[in-house]
Amino acid sequence: MKTLTTLTAVAAMIAGISIASAQTSSMDKSDTMGSSSTQATGSGKFCIKGASGALNCQYASLSACQKVIKGSESCSPNPNSGTTGSKY
Repeated sequence: MKTLTTLTAVAAMIAGISIASAQTSSMDKSDTMGSSSTQATGSGKFCIKGASGALNCQYASLSACQKVIKGSESCSPNPNSGTTGSKY
């Protein structure tokens, strides 16, 4: 019984280390991706994302943003305005 308890504890510890390293790894990737594309200027709810990754956030609505985009630009919610989870 003591051996079974010890093996269970070791397995739980190894599983905990694996989960922790997986979380750290995914956070590292998101930090890397986010740091190059979250240069946001302006305080509007929607932004134009240009080819360089910079965000021009001066639009109050998605339709206002879409009227101005050109070429490969796209509109997205301002990452700094707290619109996460809301609908356009």
